[in-house]
Amino acid sequence: MVDYKDMTIKVIGERISPTKMKVKAGNFEITIDKLGGEAPSPLDYTLAALAGCLNIVATLVAKDMGMEIEDLSVEVEGVFNPEKLYGKGTQRAGYKEIKAKIKVKTDADEETLKKWLEQVEERCPVSDNLANPTPTKVEFEKC
Repeated sequence: MVDYKDMTIKVIGERISPTKMKVKAGNFEITIDKLGGEAPSPLDYTLAALAGCLNIVATLVAKDMGMEIEDLSVEVEGVFNPEKLYGKGTQRAGYKEIKAKIKVKTDADEETLKKWLEQVEERCPVSDNLANPTPTKVEFEKC
């Protein structure tokens, strides 16, 4: 049995403009912009992160179950109201709802697919972070 340990994952963002940021994630650079800007927004990346994570976990779970996946796609949609973002009203700042649909081409039967999806949802770290409160602390450091 493998003894897994906690991992710290860190990204570092550098401001390019009032709406744009370049973020280093490992050996990769990601550009983030406002909604409708020149690059995906943080809200887009949230949905993209869920889609990517569901793909990875779906593949891992299928392998664990001995299930063959011929093809897979993930569609993620979120309902968002910018009211709070712009300092108006009392609605929450984040997504009100997120829906993901995994389209899978496989010869597995419905019962197997239901068990597979249950495990995918349970094991997906991004889905877990979106569905459950995660302690988040934002601090500042004056330069």
